[in-house]
Amino acid sequence: MFPNTFRSTRASACTRLARASQYLHQQLSFASGPWGILVTCLLAWAGAPALCEQVTIVDRDAHYPEGPLWRDGKLLYVEYSTSNIKAWSGTQNGVLWHKDGCGPSGLIARGDNLLIACYDGNYLVELDASGQEVRVLRADSSGRPFVGPNDFAADDQGGIYFSASGAYDIKAPITGTVLYLRADGKTITRVAIALHYPNGLTVAKDRRHLLVAEMLAGRLLSFPIEADGALGTRTVWARLQDLAPPTPHEDAYNGPDGLKLGPDGNYYIAQNGSGRVLVVDEDRKLVRVISVPTPYVTNVAFDPLEANVVFVTGAFEQWKPPFPGAVYRWAR
Repeated sequence: MFPNTFRSTRASACTRLARASQYLHQQLSFASGPWGILVTCLLAWAGAPALCEQVTIVDRDAHYPEGPLWRDGKLLYVEYSTSNIKAWSGTQNGVLWHKDGCGPSGLIARGDNLLIACYDGNYLVELDASGQEVRVLRADSSGRPFVGPNDFAADDQGGIYFSASGAYDIKAPITGTVLYLRADGKTITRVAIALHYPNGLTVAKDRRHLLVAEMLAGRLLSFPIEADGALGTRTVWARLQDLAPPTPHEDAYNGPDGLKLGPDGNYYIAQNGSGRVLVVDEDRKLVRVISVPTPYVTNVAFDPLEANVVFVTGAFEQWKPPFPGAVYRWAR
């Protein structure tokens, strides 16, 4: 299903959610009514209370959108395939920044500035509050270049972790890394190596661990955070196959993409290839599933002023240009 099949920017969903400890079965469907309304139904245990959800299309003409970030009353997000940063004001979208060859994949605030992960360009760009480039970072403090910088997570000390994924190829050598930009804004160190395409990452609820989506391994890793921002020995926090039943036609590239700790204390895992976001609690129990029409879900963001609102980015096609996608606002 491509963006031009939508005749309305609004979609409504009614979801029956299980209150039991695990799902036995789930079924997803999208049906278009006479007004272009899409209805999604997730079925779990019979008799579970029904909760109504609404999905609004924020941008129906996004080109492989990723890295959503709520900032200064606007939703910012990247368009990977067009090398744009776009902004949604609540009523309209516009291009905020563009750089040929960047191939942006992630955004994060650094004080008043904005850091952009340029996946294709293999560098980070920092913009000031006016949107002007102030510097480009291409290597860590030991001179090792970044390969596929992808996504970010801020800690409580003013530092920023970011993934450098390596090649998006299940047959390629496993060379992904996680790096740490210290609060001084100058020192960048490798804190984890030999990861199979690390993607999204977030500081855990206890603020003492970093969770990393190891996408091509289909799992989430946990690292203890040490005093200087270094990471300790990794453990497997969860495997996607243990969190929710598989969806049809999953392939070897299906895995966790974006990863965020939500304001409700749950973890939001964008499952790329399955058209859904898995919402999981601290005990690794599935709380709910957020489903959208784009199968290649990339990331999520939250509106700090509105509870129960999640922005979701995704693509309809990830292998062929122009990589059509969409940005959604989910609410309940």
